[in-house]
Amino acid sequence: MALAKGHHITAYVRSPEKLTIAENLTIIQENLESIPQMSAAMRDHDVVVSCLGGNDNDQSNVIQKLTEVIVASMKESNVSRIAAISSAGIHNEFSWVTNFILTLFYKHVINDHRLAAQVIMTSGLDYTLARPLSLTDGGLTKSYRKMTIGVPKGGKNISRQDLAHFLLETIESGDYHNETVGLAY
Repeated sequence: MALAKGHHITAYVRSPEKLTIAENLTIIQENLESIPQMSAAMRDHDVVVSCLGGNDNDQSNVIQKLTEVIVASMKESNVSRIAAISSAGIHNEFSWVTNFILTLFYKHVINDHRLAAQVIMTSGLDYTLARPLSLTDGGLTKSYRKMTIGVPKGGKNISRQDLAHFLLETIESGDYHNETVGLAY
Protein backbone atom coordinates (compact mmCIF):
# COMPACT_ATOMS: atom_id res chain seq x y z
CA MET A 1 0.00 0.00 0.00
CA ALA A 2 2.78 2.42 0.90
CA LEU A 3 4.71 1.62 -2.26
CA ALA A 4 1.57 2.11 -4.36
CA LYS A 5 1.30 5.60 -2.88
CA GLY A 6 4.89 6.40 -3.86
CA HIS A 7 6.57 6.04 -0.47
CA HIS A 8 10.16 4.85 -0.26
CA ILE A 9 10.42 1.87 2.08
CA THR A 10 13.34 0.15 3.76
CA ALA A 11 12.32 -3.29 5.02
CA TYR A 12 14.60 -4.49 7.80
CA VAL A 13 13.71 -8.16 7.95
CA ARG A 14 14.84 -11.60 9.02
CA SER A 15 13.26 -13.40 6.04
CA PRO A 16 13.85 -11.35 2.86
CA GLU A 17 12.66 -14.22 0.65
CA LYS A 18 9.11 -13.40 1.77
CA LEU A 19 9.25 -10.03 0.00
CA THR A 20 8.97 -9.20 -3.66
CA ILE A 21 11.53 -6.80 -5.06
CA ALA A 22 9.85 -3.56 -6.09
CA GLU A 23 10.71 -0.02 -7.07
CA ASN A 24 11.28 2.23 -4.04
CA LEU A 25 11.82 -0.81 -1.79
CA THR A 26 15.16 -1.51 -0.15
CA ILE A 27 15.40 -4.86 1.61
CA ILE A 28 17.97 -5.24 4.37
CA GLN A 29 18.69 -8.47 6.19
CA GLU A 30 20.89 -7.74 9.18
CA ASN A 31 21.14 -8.71 12.82
CA LEU A 32 17.84 -7.80 14.48
CA GLU A 33 19.64 -7.25 17.78
CA SER A 34 22.31 -4.88 16.45
CA ILE A 35 21.65 -1.25 17.30
CA PRO A 36 24.46 0.04 15.00
CA GLN A 37 23.19 -1.97 12.01
CA MET A 38 19.54 -1.10 12.60
CA SER A 39 20.20 2.59 13.22
CA ALA A 40 22.25 2.77 10.00
CA ALA A 41 19.26 1.33 8.12
CA MET A 42 16.95 3.93 9.72
CA ARG A 43 19.00 7.00 8.88
CA ASP A 44 17.23 9.55 6.69
CA HIS A 45 13.82 7.97 7.29
CA ASP A 46 10.78 9.78 8.65
CA VAL A 47 9.01 6.97 10.51
CA VAL A 48 9.48 3.40 11.69
CA VAL A 49 6.68 0.87 11.35
CA SER A 50 7.19 -2.09 13.65
CA CYS A 51 5.31 -5.30 12.89
CA LEU A 52 6.96 -7.61 15.38
CA GLY A 53 5.29 -10.85 16.31
CA GLY A 54 6.13 -13.47 18.87
CA ASN A 55 6.15 -17.23 18.97
CA ASP A 56 2.56 -17.98 19.92
CA ASN A 57 2.45 -18.18 23.70
CA ASP A 58 5.99 -19.09 24.69
CA GLN A 59 7.53 -17.48 27.74
CA SER A 60 10.11 -15.36 25.93
CA ASN A 61 10.06 -11.59 25.79
CA VAL A 62 11.29 -11.45 22.21
CA ILE A 63 8.94 -8.60 21.25
CA GLN A 64 10.03 -6.49 24.22
CA LYS A 65 13.73 -7.14 23.58
CA LEU A 66 13.51 -6.30 19.87
CA THR A 67 11.42 -3.22 20.66
CA GLU A 68 14.19 -2.02 22.96
CA VAL A 69 16.63 -2.38 20.04
CA ILE A 70 14.26 -0.52 17.70
CA VAL A 71 13.79 2.36 20.16
CA ALA A 72 17.54 2.65 20.82
CA SER A 73 18.22 2.53 17.06
CA MET A 74 15.63 5.26 16.43
CA LYS A 75 17.25 7.51 19.00
CA GLU A 76 20.69 6.81 17.53
CA SER A 77 19.49 7.70 14.01
CA ASN A 78 17.26 10.64 15.07
CA VAL A 79 13.98 9.13 13.91
CA SER A 80 11.23 10.24 16.27
CA ARG A 81 7.99 8.70 14.91
CA ILE A 82 6.94 5.05 15.31
CA ALA A 83 3.74 3.25 14.38
CA ALA A 84 3.72 -0.24 15.83
CA ILE A 85 1.47 -3.27 16.04
CA SER A 86 0.71 -4.29 19.59
CA SER A 87 -2.23 -6.36 20.82
CA ALA A 88 -5.68 -5.88 22.21
CA GLY A 89 -5.57 -6.83 25.87
CA ILE A 90 -2.40 -4.95 26.84
CA HIS A 91 -4.46 -2.48 28.89
CA ASN A 92 -6.81 -5.12 30.37
CA GLU A 93 -9.50 -3.41 28.33
CA PHE A 94 -11.90 -6.33 28.14
CA SER A 95 -14.50 -7.46 30.65
CA TRP A 96 -13.10 -9.26 33.67
CA VAL A 97 -14.24 -12.60 32.20
CA THR A 98 -12.51 -11.99 28.87
CA ASN A 99 -9.39 -10.65 30.62
CA PHE A 100 -9.33 -13.82 32.75
CA ILE A 101 -9.62 -16.06 29.67
CA LEU A 102 -6.92 -14.10 27.82
CA THR A 103 -4.65 -14.33 30.84
CA LEU A 104 -5.29 -18.04 31.08
CA PHE A 105 -4.58 -18.86 27.44
CA TYR A 106 -2.39 -15.99 26.16
CA LYS A 107 -0.67 -14.79 29.32
CA HIS A 108 2.86 -14.76 27.91
CA VAL A 109 2.18 -13.22 24.51
CA ILE A 110 -0.04 -10.48 26.00
CA ASN A 111 2.61 -9.76 28.62
CA ASP A 112 5.33 -9.56 25.95
CA HIS A 113 3.22 -7.08 23.94
CA ARG A 114 2.43 -5.13 27.14
CA LEU A 115 6.13 -4.82 28.02
CA ALA A 116 7.01 -3.78 24.46
CA ALA A 117 4.25 -1.15 24.52
CA GLN A 118 5.66 0.23 27.77
CA VAL A 119 9.10 0.52 26.15
CA ILE A 120 7.60 2.61 23.35
CA MET A 121 5.22 4.66 25.51
CA THR A 122 8.00 5.67 27.92
CA SER A 123 10.63 6.29 25.23
CA GLY A 124 9.85 9.92 24.51
CA LEU A 125 9.16 9.02 20.88
CA ASP A 126 6.04 10.08 19.00
CA TYR A 127 4.11 6.82 18.81
CA THR A 128 0.90 5.19 17.66
CA LEU A 129 0.23 1.65 18.82
CA ALA A 130 -2.37 -0.38 16.93
CA ARG A 131 -4.15 -2.87 19.20
CA PRO A 132 -5.96 -5.20 16.80
CA LEU A 133 -8.18 -8.00 17.91
CA SER A 134 -7.67 -11.34 16.17
CA LEU A 135 -6.03 -10.96 12.74
CA THR A 136 -7.48 -12.57 9.62
CA ASP A 137 -6.31 -13.02 6.04
CA GLY A 138 -9.40 -11.18 4.76
CA GLY A 139 -9.27 -8.41 2.20
CA LEU A 140 -9.05 -4.65 2.45
CA THR A 141 -12.37 -3.06 3.43
CA LYS A 142 -11.24 0.31 4.84
CA SER A 143 -14.27 -0.06 7.06
CA TYR A 144 -13.30 -0.84 10.64
CA ARG A 145 -13.80 0.72 14.04
CA LYS A 146 -11.16 2.48 16.14
CA MET A 147 -11.14 3.20 19.86
CA THR A 148 -8.42 4.89 21.88
CA ILE A 149 -9.95 3.70 25.14
CA GLY A 150 -10.96 0.06 25.22
CA VAL A 151 -11.75 -1.95 22.11
CA PRO A 152 -14.66 -1.71 19.67
CA LYS A 153 -17.67 -3.27 21.38
CA GLY A 154 -18.55 -6.67 19.96
CA GLY A 155 -15.50 -6.62 17.69
CA LYS A 156 -13.80 -9.93 17.15
CA ASN A 157 -11.21 -9.44 14.41
CA ILE A 158 -9.70 -7.32 11.66
CA SER A 159 -7.84 -8.30 8.50
CA ARG A 160 -4.12 -7.78 8.13
CA GLN A 161 -4.94 -5.64 5.09
CA ASP A 162 -7.11 -3.27 7.15
CA LEU A 163 -4.49 -3.19 9.92
CA ALA A 164 -1.91 -2.12 7.31
CA HIS A 165 -4.39 0.46 6.02
CA PHE A 166 -4.77 1.91 9.53
CA LEU A 167 -0.99 2.15 10.02
CA LEU A 168 -0.47 3.89 6.68
CA GLU A 169 -3.40 6.27 7.17
CA THR A 170 -2.14 7.14 10.65
CA ILE A 171 1.33 7.93 9.34
CA GLU A 172 0.03 10.03 6.46
CA SER A 173 -2.66 11.89 8.43
CA GLY A 174 -0.64 12.46 11.58
CA ASP A 175 -3.56 11.26 13.71
CA TYR A 176 -3.31 9.35 16.99
CA HIS A 177 -0.10 10.84 18.35
CA ASN A 178 0.97 9.12 21.58
CA GLU A 179 -2.12 6.95 21.62
CA THR A 180 -2.96 3.26 21.49
CA VAL A 181 -5.87 2.36 19.25
CA GLY A 182 -8.08 -0.72 19.48
CA LEU A 183 -9.11 -1.98 16.04
CA ALA A 184 -11.90 -4.34 14.95
CA TYR A 185 -14.87 -4.62 12.60
